[in-house]
Amino acid sequence: MLTVNSRFLNTLQSLNISTTKESQFEQLASGKRINSAKDDAAGLQISNRLATQIAVKQQTLRNLHDGISYGQVADAGLEELTTALQRMRTLALQSANGSNAEQDRLALNDEYTALQNHIDSVTNNTEIFGKKPLMSKPLIETNLNNVPLISEAFTNNIEKSLSSGYVSLGVIPPNSTNVKISIDSFGQNDDINLFTQTGEHLVGQDLTTDQNNIENQLFTSANGYQGNEAYSNTNLFDGAGFNFPAVNTQTVKGMNFTYSGNGNPGNNNEEVSIANVTEPLLLTIIGNGSFAITVSWDTLGTLSSQASSSSDGPMLVTSTDRAIGEDGYIIFKDIDASSSSLTIGGTSIATENNAQSAISRIDTALARVGAFRSEVGAKLNSIQTTIRNESNQSGLLSNSKQRIQETDYAKVMAEKISTDIIEQAGILVASQAKNAVKDGILTLLSQIE
Repeated sequence: MLTVNSRFLNTLQSLNISTTKESQFEQLASGKRINSAKDDAAGLQISNRLATQIAVKQQTLRNLHDGISYGQVADAGLEELTTALQRMRTLALQSANGSNAEQDRLALNDEYTALQNHIDSVTNNTEIFGKKPLMSKPLIETNLNNVPLISEAFTNNIEKSLSSGYVSLGVIPPNSTNVKISIDSFGQNDDINLFTQTGEHLVGQDLTTDQNNIENQLFTSANGYQGNEAYSNTNLFDGAGFNFPAVNTQTVKGMNFTYSGNGNPGNNNEEVSIANVTEPLLLTIIGNGSFAITVSWDTLGTLSSQASSSSDGPMLVTSTDRAIGEDGYIIFKDIDASSSSLTIGGTSIATENNAQSAISRIDTALARVGAFRSEVGAKLNSIQTTIRNESNQSGLLSNSKQRIQETDYAKVMAEKISTDIIEQAGILVASQAKNAVKDGILTLLSQIE
């Protein structure tokens, strides 16, 4: 019950009511329960932390959608390469048919060559965010210039006598075709070995037992390596048993090798043929003495051809709000889809034999492009999954922040109505009290005579 002496008539309490109403109006106008630290210090700190997390999640989602765009552009380019390769295979098969005259094959070869150029054009011109998804293989620091090209170390198809050891005798450049190496070790157990510039042993006999000498004596800058390579025989082709003349073949890293295997101790001769070279190869003859070697080739590429690759490197798409290390990214690996990398550079279908050879290379190229598309598709699926997860987290964080910071309109309106009633009742009681006092004084005065 409100009386003349009610606490609601107290000036201080009136100020409190005014402050309460001001806070209520502020909450209703802003839609926020916490408009300053005085409203809820702890709640403000928590809501600010949640706001930061939400902003980061939203940026992560934008990054992931950029990753989808990158993958879609890469996939579209690879699809175009697949179409071109399929047409090239059709042309090669047509040219391999014996019913074609020379001029027919030349006409077919014109279209075939145009498609080769088209593949390189697509590779070079597919671009997004300033990056080229189909030629993102980074440049490799190289010491290959310390080793002579095989055309400098040998005369084509002319025998030469040398001594074996842990030495790179020559570099076989990429885009070379029909390279053949033959040796006669004169019973000295000398063996042909081919390595990549990163230390991968591709052709020869397993040298694991000689790994220490390989790494310390062969893998040096003078021999074309960086000097920190580790011996690797993961892709080694050992010839699958001795076969001379060489007939056993194997495709390694897009290169078709025909290798005789180890000729020792029953045979002094070994040979290896490479139909197509997709990356620089270092030739080494390891053994105990001297040997005669003959190197021949149809065409030789150049080391400068590898410089056509972009230095973009892999595409890293943030997968969490802590982009630290590989765990923080979904990584689109390097793709090199140039005609030389796909092993079709320099091929021709102008003759029946060339057409038959081209079919094998095109099949290899189609397999590589298919593998690239599979990899890109897997990454796109991974990004979609991550987007769903990040979106769910962002939504839940937003709900948490809303519950802490936003105004509960029903509650605030109820409190405001209660405050208004109390304020209006106080004013009414004060007015009645004032009138009662006034009436009482007038009554007393009227009784005075």
